[in-house]
This record gives sequence, C-alpha cells and structure tokens, in this order.
Amino acid sequence: MRLIEKNERYEIWEVREDWGFDYIVYGVYNSGDPRVCPSLAMAREVAAGA
Repeated sequence: MRLIEKNERYEIWEVREDWGFDYIVYGVYNSGDPRVCPSLAMAREVAAGA
C-alpha cells in the first residue's frame, strides 16, 4: 500500500493487486469503512464529495 493523498477529511491509498491497482478512500463514510475505487480519478471524485 502506498499513500497517495491525505488531508484533514480523507486519505487515498493505492493498493497493487495481481491485475492492476485499486484505490482505497478513507473518510468518506461516517462508519469509517473505506470505499474501493478502480481508478485514481474516481477515488478523487469520491473524496471530493466527502
């Protein structure tokens, strides 16, 4: 895992899988559960809505 972006509201992490990359966004849900996105652009869109 590699940290891509972090600020006071969210974190975006890059996870390498056998088939490519996934991007995990923390701080989107009140429960603290992460959201998994297939691209960095989508992860940034999700984080912008947080």
